[in-house]
Amino acid sequence: MRHAQIGLLARSTTPILATAPMRSRFDAFGKNVLRETLGLVGGADTQVEVVATSQTMDIWYVPDPARAALRAKLGLLGELAAEPCQFEPFHDTPGPDELRGCVRKQLHWHHELERRNGSPVPFPRLCVLSSGRPATVLDAFGFDPVPERPGLYRAAPGWRLDVVVIAELPRTRDTLLLRLLGARAVLRNAIRELIDLPDDAWERGIALPWLLRLRFEVPAEPSARTTEDAEEEEIVTEVQQWFEQLKQSLRDEARKEGLKEGLKEGLKEGLKEGQIQALATQFEKKLGRALSETERSVLAERFDRLGLSRLDDVRLELAADALAAWLADPAAR
Repeated sequence: MRHAQIGLLARSTTPILATAPMRSRFDAFGKNVLRETLGLVGGADTQVEVVATSQTMDIWYVPDPARAALRAKLGLLGELAAEPCQFEPFHDTPGPDELRGCVRKQLHWHHELERRNGSPVPFPRLCVLSSGRPATVLDAFGFDPVPERPGLYRAAPGWRLDVVVIAELPRTRDTLLLRLLGARAVLRNAIRELIDLPDDAWERGIALPWLLRLRFEVPAEPSARTTEDAEEEEIVTEVQQWFEQLKQSLRDEARKEGLKEGLKEGLKEGLKEGQIQALATQFEKKLGRALSETERSVLAERFDRLGLSRLDDVRLELAADALAAWLADPAAR
């Protein structure tokens, strides 16, 4: 599956914003990645209000039947997304009270759907995504493992309730985006696998912009940080180091291109032209298409005005649709 093909189906929705504590930072990251992925194959709305309780579901998803073939390529997540579903990801392993809260929203949301529809509607499925194994929940509520699907547990059919234990998912590419919702070692390994994918991998296009935003979230005060906070701060530091190395390699590539052109057209001007050409190639990979002549002119103008470092940041941090909007916005910086 090519990034360009998938990018055409992505929907732009309002991001979930993280607040200061470390846990909220990774909660928001996971929800944004999940929403972006589900947006490829249907409508995925976040923070949907459940009127009867003044609570919000993390994600309410409705599949697009026209995208069934694409959904089949999403592995386990594609199977879970085969029907309307309430997704509730937990960066911390949930207990019975958290599960009851999710079920309460599920019940009230079904009531609200029937009220809006004016007639009965199918009872919606609830999928809880847990970073670790919620042993108390699985035992107390009678969940059974689903054969041939490690990490997936299902309650009695009438409940229409699944739990995915992220830490138990196999380390395969079709579980990668789900494993990015994990914690500690699972999250660290998933990030490394994401970074190792080819530049045009569709998973990178979805997850990397949100991953890079973690660098800008404010960590907890040192006195309030837990061991888990410290471990995950190390993950963010690794991402920052990788990002700086990547930017340096991009600059080196641009300089090499510039030197090649410089030998032909005069070193100073050729270096600039080569750097712009290398940037254009990198932008095209991210967008999944060729730049227009207007976009190339914009890129050259912003190279002179904003500098190479800023253009590297923009290309790496923005998703494809946001990058296209940045090129089209005269006031963008």
